[in-house]
Amino acid sequence: MRLSLTPSAVRCAVTAVLFVLGGTAPASTLTLSTPGGLSNGDTFRFLFVTGATTQATSSDIATYNAFVQGDAAGATYNGVTVTWKAIGSTATVDARDNVGGFGTSVRVYLPGGTLVANDLTTNAGGLWSAALFAAPNQLIDGTTSTGNTWTGSNPSGVASSLPLGAGAGSSTWADRSSSNNAWLMINPFASTNSYGMYGLSAELTVSAVPEIDPAGMAGVLALVTGALGIAERRRSKAS
Repeated sequence: MRLSLTPSAVRCAVTAVLFVLGGTAPASTLTLSTPGGLSNGDTFRFLFVTGATTQATSSDIATYNAFVQGDAAGATYNGVTVTWKAIGSTATVDARDNVGGFGTSVRVYLPGGTLVANDLTTNAGGLWSAALFAAPNQLIDGTTSTGNTWTGSNPSGVASSLPLGAGAGSSTWADRSSSNNAWLMINPFASTNSYGMYGLSAELTVSAVPEIDPAGMAGVLALVTGALGIAERRRSKAS
């Protein structure tokens, strides 16, 4: 018998199947993928540059953390919304302390999967070494971006002489197209100018996606089909 299903019944069926599969993230939410070469249990972090711009007039690091978090637009990894911190320094908070993990061996990647740094150290290949493996020039969706970027920082991740919100009215900016020290520090500009900022994710852990047992899935689909059949018969009787 061919069932004529109402839109609400179809939505219920889709919801039931998605619940079993664990696919409950909204389609509009950007999902970040595990960079290539990583294995189950490995830890890593993402680095992106904002598409939106902001002034560097605030001396409160929380202002910039909220800015990069908002620009990430709820991006998820493994079904969980990612937390981001700004790679920026104020007079009281250094960038490397703000993002946390200084000295750890966690790798850093762009949203598209390109390796940026081997770790969060000042050693060769480290995020604070002034020698990255790639320019930090990707937006949260992996699109390449150019332009100035507020940091208020030195290449080692500590505050420059003109940090974000500096009383002198100028703050240190950087070039997202660079992979040397210029990615964090070039020159000071008026803090009232509007530039983008870098965001670094919290430490993330690679976890395997559970495999679906075909036999078990067949049983679930049978239950869903049966439930829809009952709903359709009741609807027909009521009409």
